Amino acid sequence: WELPPPPLGLVPLPASFEAFFHATSASRCQICRATPEHRAVCLACGATLCGLDTPHGSSAIIEHTATCGVGVGLFMLTHNSAVVLVRERRLLFVGSPYRDEHGEVDIGLLRMKPLTLHAPEYAALSRQWLNLNFDESARGEDELPLGL
Repeated sequence: WELPPPPLGLVPLPASFEAFFHATSASRCQICRATPEHRAVCLACGATLCGLDTPHGSSAIIEHTATCGVGVGLFMLTHNSAVVLVRERRLLFVGSPYRDEHGEVDIGLLRMKPLTLHAPEYAALSRQWLNLNFDESARGEDELPLGL
């Protein structure tokens, strides 16, 4: 008896960013077991890791991509709603599937407005993920601005 393979694509996200934030708030990093204030959630498998603004910096998500995505991964950052693409130790911000009531992205959560999942954007991100169709301009991890 074999189980069916997992569905292709990205993990389902809650309708609101607030629900996503609270659902992951007590999660431990799967690498160091800490409960980080800033978290990165793997969109391929749902694992929670220390985010970019933690002592691990980007090393936790880079380490995770080596086993989960063979060097490639997509992560939702809980402290600013951004999605980060990791590809062979290079990081690239690729926007956010969450939008405010006017359909605008609020990276950094500066406007303090409720954000809801924009299903067409997340579906497009999932298609990019399945096709590995991302811009080749991902910057090296040492060039990534960590203050977001």
